[in-house]
Amino acid sequence: MVDFTAKWVSMAFLAGPLALYSERRYRNLPELPQHASIDALPTLSIIVPARNEAANLQRLLPSLTSISYPGVSELIVVDDNSTDETACIAREHGARVIQLIDLPEGWSGKTYACHQGASVASGEWLLFTDADTIHHPCGPSQAVAYAIANGLDGLSIFFRQITSMGLDGLALLVAFAGLFAGLGADNAIINGQYILLHRDVYKNSGGFSSVAGESMEDLALGHLLRAEGYQVPLLRSDYAASVQMYTNTTSLWQGLMRLGAGSLRWLGARSLIAALFITGVMTPILALVTAFQLRQKRKWAVASWAVIALSFVPWARRFGSIRLAFLAPLGALVVQVASVWGLIQRLFGRGTRWKGRRV
Repeated sequence: MVDFTAKWVSMAFLAGPLALYSERRYRNLPELPQHASIDALPTLSIIVPARNEAANLQRLLPSLTSISYPGVSELIVVDDNSTDETACIAREHGARVIQLIDLPEGWSGKTYACHQGASVASGEWLLFTDADTIHHPCGPSQAVAYAIANGLDGLSIFFRQITSMGLDGLALLVAFAGLFAGLGADNAIINGQYILLHRDVYKNSGGFSSVAGESMEDLALGHLLRAEGYQVPLLRSDYAASVQMYTNTTSLWQGLMRLGAGSLRWLGARSLIAALFITGVMTPILALVTAFQLRQKRKWAVASWAVIALSFVPWARRFGSIRLAFLAPLGALVVQVASVWGLIQRLFGRGTRWKGRRV
């Protein structure tokens, strides 16, 4: 048992440097610049898939209807068979509303909604964004201008995460660190909360119709675009937009289950690195429990917790509070349990419940 305790501690000491490495990987992403002025830009269609998103649309749509875009833009909300006031609120804010009733066989709700939005869009550029985001007025214009200036086929952005600083903050802190810890240099990854594509790229690649049944549609689409040779890099930005992914423990749990089960497929072998990393972040809890049970000195277990906490400070700053770093092992425990349970559900063919559907 003494050796077992030492293994827990050693895993934590290995996970600490990997947390710092993962934050550096995130920091090294290209940053979307913010220019003072931009000349006229091509037409833009902003497409928002929405299923029972009335509350979120009250925050999102005012930010999109007030964008400063030097060109013609349109706003399309695709109502995915909502039972709330999603469509009504979208119309009140001047959006064009596409209402879906039946979900065809072989499609997920989000892929079908995004594809239907793209099929009626008139813009030269298509921006797919989630209903739980809020956008800076200059964000879309900066993104399109960056893509054109750099000869890109599109781009995707990781932006500021809004959390309650509670369980969601702890879990997302560790989940994001795990994602970038397991991300290889050749990994194709885009963020489904913000995907900008040229219309021809979407059409020629098949877009969401080519990944119709995927529950992790952004990872699947990223791999598709990379395989076909398109240049759609992942950027970061602290100003372009923000997102609050989860507002209660139920949605947090379901989201983590979905993330854990889906990432294994698209990150491949490197998902094992992410899994081992998250296990290492969690091990100070196991080391302390073992030390208490065996009535041993707890100094190495406490030291391992300190190493994890200090190594997560850079990530915690990005999530708005350094205090989150000192509870990172608890966040890792939540992520690990939810991910494993999601994987078990997937292996037994039950899938994960998301937005009222099994995916």
